[in-house]
Amino acid sequence: MESKLLAKCVAILVFLALPGSVTLAQQSLNKVKNAPLHAGDARTFDQSMKTLIKYTRKACTDAGLVLESAERIDDDTYMILAKAKTSAFSWGEIVRVVLEEKEDLKTVIRIYTRKRVAINVTAKASYTNTIFTNIESKIEFGE
Repeated sequence: MESKLLAKCVAILVFLALPGSVTLAQQSLNKVKNAPLHAGDARTFDQSMKTLIKYTRKACTDAGLVLESAERIDDDTYMILAKAKTSAFSWGEIVRVVLEEKEDLKTVIRIYTRKRVAINVTAKASYTNTIFTNIESKIEFGE
């Protein structure tokens, strides 16, 4: 009897908390998307932006991220938003990758990572090194 009552209470709490969690996650996504484009760690690559867009999208999915959106900001700038899946131990993270073409074969990539919920102590600190390593591997092996 007590376990049924406890199960009902937990179900009610989850039902009440879920909409707030979804709203919080969307606010976090918008906050990362609207952060200054120069935010994050940057590396310059001797590749065209067109090639690096393809490599970066694949590098994000290879890192276990789900692509949320990809859009051209202007003629020289492209943005990819990705997120880590929520798990039993973490609300996940949001990753923004900005590619900026400086010259024909010079592209700067900036990776900005944030926890979906600030108090998420089990979230991965950053996907930056993983994504950069994946991109470098794709350049080296021409994937």
